[in-house]
Amino acid sequence: MIILDKPYVSILLSTSVKNLQIPIIKVNDVSIPNESGLTITKKEDFLREFQNTQSPLLFNSENGLRILNEYLPNHYLTTIAATLKNKAEFRRVLTKHFPEFFFREITFAELDDLDMNSVPFPIIIKPVVGYSSIGVYRIDQKEDFIDSINMLKEDMSMAGSAYPKDVIDSQTLIIEELIEGDEYAIDAYYSEDGKPVILNLFKRMFSHEKDMSDRIYYTSKQVLKEVLHKVEDFLESIGPIFGLLSVPVHIEVRINSKGLVVPIEANPLRFAGIGTTELGVYAYNVNVYEYYFNQLEPDWDSIMENMDDSIYSFCCAEFDPSIDCKAIESVDHEAFKEHFQEILAYRPMDFNAYSTFSVVFHKASNFEENKRILSLDLSDFLTMKELELV
Repeated sequence: MIILDKPYVSILLSTSVKNLQIPIIKVNDVSIPNESGLTITKKEDFLREFQNTQSPLLFNSENGLRILNEYLPNHYLTTIAATLKNKAEFRRVLTKHFPEFFFREITFAELDDLDMNSVPFPIIIKPVVGYSSIGVYRIDQKEDFIDSINMLKEDMSMAGSAYPKDVIDSQTLIIEELIEGDEYAIDAYYSEDGKPVILNLFKRMFSHEKDMSDRIYYTSKQVLKEVLHKVEDFLESIGPIFGLLSVPVHIEVRINSKGLVVPIEANPLRFAGIGTTELGVYAYNVNVYEYYFNQLEPDWDSIMENMDDSIYSFCCAEFDPSIDCKAIESVDHEAFKEHFQEILAYRPMDFNAYSTFSVVFHKASNFEENKRILSLDLSDFLTMKELELV
C-alpha cells in the first residue's frame, strides 16, 4: 500500500504503482498524474485496506505520517515512525552506541538561558521534528549563536505555514556536535526478517563548510565502490537497535576520516523526498517502487561493473526560506535550464506553496557543473509580484 500526499507525486511514481497494482490512499487532495487511470481509496478506508493487503507500506511524503497516529496508534510501525522522526529520541536510543556524541534537546524558550560554555562548538542546531534543510544551521563559535537563532526563527515562521506540525515542529530544537566527514543519503528497506536492502546511495555536495542546503546530491560508480559495503554493515548494526522489520527508511549519515559511519537522522516509511529518490532510475536503473513493493534486491556488483563513469546528480532548486513563496509571480525555468549540460528530467514545482521551484536530474562527466550550480543565486530566476498600494 502507498499513501500519496503533498507536496509532489511524479509521473514515474504514479505509473509504477499503477503497473504494480498497489493499493493507493490519497491524502489532502494531492495532485496525482494520470489519476483517472488509478484505483484510489479514501483516507477513511486506510485501516481496512491496511489489514486486507499483504503489500508493504510506503509514504511518498512525511506529510501523510499523521494517518498512522489516527488509525494505527498502537501499531509497531507507528512506534518506529515516532522514534525515527524525532531527532532527539533517535539520538537517545543511539546513546549507548555513540556515548561520546554530544546532543541536547532544548526549547526556544530555554535558549535565552543556555550556558554557551557548556556547548562544544562547532555545532548543528535544527528542529527536533524537521524536513529537508529547513531550520538547520551550523554555528562555529558562540559569537555567532544569536544571529543564527534569529535566522532559524524566521525559517520556522515561514515553514509553519507550508508544512504540518507532524513534518516540522518549530517549538523544540536539538543541538548536536558537528560531525565531520562526507555526507551520504541512503534509501533502503528492511525485510520482514530484518535484512537491510540498499536501493539508493547518494553523496551530498556543499558549496562551502557552512552550506546546509539540499541543492546537490549525486551518485556514481565511484561513490558506490567507496562506501556501499560500509553502509550495508552500518544498516545491519542499527536495525536490531530500533527493531526495524518490514520498513522503508531514508537515512543520512556522515563517514569521518577514520571510516566510522555516524548517523545524522533517519526518516521512516519513505525514501528521498519530492521524487528525488528517482535519480537511481537514471544512474543505475533501480526503480525503488518496483524493488520495494516486490521486495527485490539490486545486484550491486553487476550494476557497478556496467555503470559508466558519469556523475549523476539531482538539483533541488530551493530558494532562501526568507522569501515569501506566495509573493513570487513566476520562475524563469528556461534560463535556469541553460546552466545544465545534459538534463535527464526537469520537474517544475509549486513555487507558491513550497520553497523549491524545480527538481532537476542531470548528468555530467565531472564536478564542474555541480560546483557552478551550487554557486548560483536562485533568486535571480524569480520574478516577484508587484506590491499593491493600499
